[in-house]
Amino acid sequence: MPSQRLRTLRTLLHLTTKNSDAFLLHLTRLLSTTTGLDATLCTLQYTLTFVHSQLVRLLTNKYEKLAISIASKASETMLPGEALVATIEAPHVTLTEWCAGVKALGETTDDVRTFLRLWGLANIYTWARETYLYPKRDPAIKFLVWARIFASVGFQFYENGAYLIKKGVLRGQRWADREPRWWVWSSRFWMAEVVLEMLKLLRVRQLKYNEEFGAEKVDEDDKGVKVQSKELEQRWWKDLYANGGWFAPSLHYSFHNEEHSPVTEAWLGLSGVIPGAIALREAWRATA
Repeated sequence: MPSQRLRTLRTLLHLTTKNSDAFLLHLTRLLSTTTGLDATLCTLQYTLTFVHSQLVRLLTNKYEKLAISIASKASETMLPGEALVATIEAPHVTLTEWCAGVKALGETTDDVRTFLRLWGLANIYTWARETYLYPKRDPAIKFLVWARIFASVGFQFYENGAYLIKKGVLRGQRWADREPRWWVWSSRFWMAEVVLEMLKLLRVRQLKYNEEFGAEKVDEDDKGVKVQSKELEQRWWKDLYANGGWFAPSLHYSFHNEEHSPVTEAWLGLSGVIPGAIALREAWRATA
């Protein structure tokens, strides 16, 4: 029996080591690509946002319970009409530290993603060039694609400027005064992108996928058309979910004061995880 258990343990250890090695190699390939790195950071950022919202909720509940406990005990020794003013030290230091740490990591991840997008205008130029050389056949989709390109330029321009001001590259009071507005305008252009992409997807569905995703190249036989149409429909739904997930974050950051946003931190995190997870899944498959 001991020898049998030892062999089983060795087998499990060997399989674990082998699987871990394969996973780490795959992860390395994933993070070595621009798409894979951004998808990973995006998923991490919005996951941390959601986790932070739940930690804040737990911490708030602890504060409320402590305040109620203090008030109930104090009321027993107070005369009618008396008021109590108390300063409560932060309870559960471990939870408080976890909350601050998760928020800091999320902000750092966001900062890294913003830095990596500094060269986004070059990618937009490539996108615009390909759109010009290979235009869409449908006038509505052609208009929506170009409108989204211009919205992307606006988003990237304002985000780059705001980020450079934040990091002290663009200095002076004049630039500092522009930073809050530029962050807001970058998010508003981002929201315009999301809306335009949604309209394009609706138009693609209206055309039964004949304009987008290369559907015009399907074979003439019914079987070939049905197979590719099914694949295109699945891709359409995936793009719809991914694009829809960006609406809440783009709306949230479009407010000058984010406290006025109807999007809670929990919904912000959950919404952002959707496109991040979809992109991460695709990048993981591409680097298999």
